Amino acid sequence: MGEEENKSRHVLYGSAGMAAAGMIPSSRRTAKKPEPDPEPEVEQEEEIEDTPIEEEVETTESAEEAAEDSTAAEEESEPEEEPTPEEPEVQFTRAGIIGHTGSGDFGIGLDKVYQRLDGVRLDAITDLNADALEDTRSRIGAPAGYSDYAEMLEKEDLDLVCVACGWPDQHFQMIKAALEAEVNVFTEVPFVSSLKEADELISLADEKALKLAVAQQLRSDPNLQKFREEYSELIGELLELHVFGNMAANAGGEDLLLHGTHLFDVVRWFAGEVSYCTSQITKDGAPAIADDAHQSSNGNFGLLLGDTIRAEFVMESEITVTFLSDARMADVVGPWGIEFVGSKSRARLYAGLPPVISILKKPDPASPSRKDKWYQWPEGLDEYHEPVDKFTGMEAANRRVVKDWLESIENDKEPACSAFQAMKALEMVHGVWQSGASMKRAYFPLINRFHPLSEESQ
Repeated sequence: MGEEENKSRHVLYGSAGMAAAGMIPSSRRTAKKPEPDPEPEVEQEEEIEDTPIEEEVETTESAEEAAEDSTAAEEESEPEEEPTPEEPEVQFTRAGIIGHTGSGDFGIGLDKVYQRLDGVRLDAITDLNADALEDTRSRIGAPAGYSDYAEMLEKEDLDLVCVACGWPDQHFQMIKAALEAEVNVFTEVPFVSSLKEADELISLADEKALKLAVAQQLRSDPNLQKFREEYSELIGELLELHVFGNMAANAGGEDLLLHGTHLFDVVRWFAGEVSYCTSQITKDGAPAIADDAHQSSNGNFGLLLGDTIRAEFVMESEITVTFLSDARMADVVGPWGIEFVGSKSRARLYAGLPPVISILKKPDPASPSRKDKWYQWPEGLDEYHEPVDKFTGMEAANRRVVKDWLESIENDKEPACSAFQAMKALEMVHGVWQSGASMKRAYFPLINRFHPLSEESQ
């Protein structure tokens, strides 16, 4: 490089140029002053105040109280367990039975009248035969036994009583005592011995607002109820009813009383009220009058009359009703019951318990062969009479009446087999005796309410 060139570079790169080029520090820049080191912090000791001991105790107690309050609040906030409610005590309808071993006993099946009956508990029985009492109580399964029904009614708080004795001479006093003790009554048939007794008991039951039912079971039979609803379609207009007694050795007066009360109840159910009746009563083939009245050799059924009876009733509905009890016709007539004669056909009720109904199919009275064909009605039933609470026969029939009786108590209605219906059936029996003994018509309702064969009626 020449000398001239070096000079030129020198001019270019003098001190000012170098400074401008950043090659040396410029004199116009201010140097940054170094920051002074921070002064070390002097730790100051905290002043500790002297706290009295009492204040510390108070503070501790306050903390404990706060903890206790918090625990109590938590306990209060937790729901308390409700106590398990006690099961309600089962309420039973308390029941009793009155009977007399050796004198009517306990009727037909009425010693079982409360068995398997929901809501009813047998608490006591009375057997007027003190010697048989313990055996009777054990057999029936009653907790308590009495030989005096007045004592039972006084000591036992009963709702129901069954007067089960089969002989009517004792019924009036038994039923009256129960009604006066404010107890509902179900009684065996025959109801009582006279219409006067029946009237008094019906009036007493009404006065006490109690239900008095009688074991006249045919009204409660479901097939007979159905027949009553449909008979006009089956046999036409009802024109006549022929009533047949049992025709056994007790034909006549005893048959009239024991079976007639059941059958006449059905007669009134179908044909309505009686206008008047006439009857022919004989004993050993001769006409019988009141002086020929006698007691039964089979029990205390009261005064009876005749060994053969034929009677006719004229009903207000103009339906004719006849009654026959003659031992000589037992093989011809068959079991006790009623034949319903209609304008188109006939029906027959065999009144055993359970009862059976038969219908005459397409009768042809003009046919010389007269090969009449009867069929059991209703048809097509798997079981003609279904068991009631596992009972059949007489016990099932009684159970139907008892259930209706209990329903009448609960709903305050008249029982289907009421004392009034039983009184009206007994009135037909007494009308037959009154007409036969006097040889005159007996008009209904009967004015004489005593037994028609008793001294009071003479």
